[in-house]
Amino acid sequence: MQEMLQKFMLYYNGFESRPVFDNVEEMLKWSGLYGLTRRTLEEELIDAGLNTQTISELVTVITRINYGQSTSISGLAGAVSLAGSESGLWSIKGGNWQLAAGLLKTANATLHLQEGIESISDAGDYYVLKSNKGHEYNCTVTVVATPLDEVNITFIPPISIPPRKMQHTHTTFVRGLLDPKFFGLSSVSDIPELIGTMELPDIPFSCISVRKKHGEHDMTYKIFSRAKLEDALLDQMFSTREETIRIDWPAYPHYQAPEDFAPIILDGRHLYYVNTFESAASAMETGAVAAENVARLIISRLPLGLRAGLSSAAVPEPHIESSAGEEEGSRRVDL
Repeated sequence: MQEMLQKFMLYYNGFESRPVFDNVEEMLKWSGLYGLTRRTLEEELIDAGLNTQTISELVTVITRINYGQSTSISGLAGAVSLAGSESGLWSIKGGNWQLAAGLLKTANATLHLQEGIESISDAGDYYVLKSNKGHEYNCTVTVVATPLDEVNITFIPPISIPPRKMQHTHTTFVRGLLDPKFFGLSSVSDIPELIGTMELPDIPFSCISVRKKHGEHDMTYKIFSRAKLEDALLDQMFSTREETIRIDWPAYPHYQAPEDFAPIILDGRHLYYVNTFESAASAMETGAVAAENVARLIISRLPLGLRAGLSSAAVPEPHIESSAGEEEGSRRVDL
């Protein structure tokens, strides 16, 4: 895992030593991580010397918490999941949402909340984006920064991406108190603040954690599961239940090695897709490096007249570099 992290950190190197990539495969090959997307985590761990019991009773618990999946996920996603279980993690006081808010403020971006895009049409020199509010936006460059697997956006002309199943995480927040009898315990104090689970068919949830202690017998819990937890089951799990909130969300891809990757450039022009990188691994950090690569790729491919409007101090003149042995149609751009 430490080797994986060292390779991933290459994406944080300076521009002068780091190419820009127009496909995910080359981006992963450059850092030495591509091979981890071709095999399962379990295969990687067995080759590393871990026994099946350790994988089943420890590693599986972590992958079920972080990705809602077993160790049959691809190796890179699994390694990212294990990295998230180590010490030294950080969060922003007051909530990690402030990171996105700060980026939006710094970018001076106009944000259209509660407005979805229904269609993206190629109009020649620009794209026409039509929204569910009846608005139209003409854009020289369009970046799709959401998974396309479960959204209903019409592309004109149509685009082609490989099928990808999303892993739904059912998140259930409950204010109340867990019943120790459900877990074969005698007292509430015997219940740990984090309950992880193995990959067994009769376990209805992936994990349970305490989010807030309001009092000795009054807590807020967060439960992850692969399916909705019905009231009848929750009544067995909890001795008291004052409030229940359910959220079903397509949290991350359903990983299955070897992974297929959608193109970053969806139409050969200026329609870009950030979330194709999620087929390698899904995390804030992977989203950040994928987005930064797309931003640099856009700059490198813009006509010189449009590129001139950008800050020359922040954007060095691009140098397109051909690499021997690359597949036809693949290129890298050094900025």
